[in-house]
Amino acid sequence: MQASFTPDGDLLVPTATAASPWSDEMVNGHHIGGLVAWGVQRDEPDPGLQLSRLTVDMVRAVPMRPLRVETRPGREGRRLRVLDVSVLDGDVEVIRGSALLLRRAEHPDADPWAPEPWDVPPPEQIEGPAGGPMAWEIRRITPWGDGGPGKVWMRETAEFVAGEPLTPMLRAALMADFTNPLANSGTDGLAFINVDVTMYLTRDPRGEWIGMESTGHLGADGIGFGTTWMYDREGRIGHCVAAALPDPRIQARHR
Repeated sequence: MQASFTPDGDLLVPTATAASPWSDEMVNGHHIGGLVAWGVQRDEPDPGLQLSRLTVDMVRAVPMRPLRVETRPGREGRRLRVLDVSVLDGDVEVIRGSALLLRRAEHPDADPWAPEPWDVPPPEQIEGPAGGPMAWEIRRITPWGDGGPGKVWMRETAEFVAGEPLTPMLRAALMADFTNPLANSGTDGLAFINVDVTMYLTRDPRGEWIGMESTGHLGADGIGFGTTWMYDREGRIGHCVAAALPDPRIQARHR
């Protein structure tokens, strides 16, 4: 299996699998949340804690150079932990993130209102590409640009770090960035580039496939955000939000 990064001491070295489709000198946005989540799982090993929120700020373009992931404790409580994460190119911070981890417990017998979950075919019933240069596979439940809520199944097809298991938390974090093209696209295609992503999880995904369903876009004066639900085969597991700005390079591709 291919790997997107190879370890070299305390550095992660990107491979060609991690390159962005916009530039082979930049790491793909798909992998940026994975870098933050990888640092969290490396430095917070308590199995009783659930990653509840992962926030990733894309403060600079991430170069295809060896990267260092550093974490710092923000709050260390019995039921709640906060971990701050920096991804550095040399001494320059290129990604800033934070993770909120909550201790699992018996769930209360309550029934707050929630919208009905999706009812879609499983991924193996949807025709998809046999492969490609990217590190993930996608099965489109709805066509791009049809004017309604976008829905897809996705799964990672490469190791994230060579020789390390692709954990459920990493699988979810890697897919969170797809909120931007799924929720911030219109009938004329994608006009926005996201500058962050925040993922909320109630539990880790089960299995390889992650489902994403757009729940809407809101924008004004060149500022927008899109939201998605996140699923596995057993049901809804989380929610993602991505803030975005218009990008002339993306718009030019649709002309």
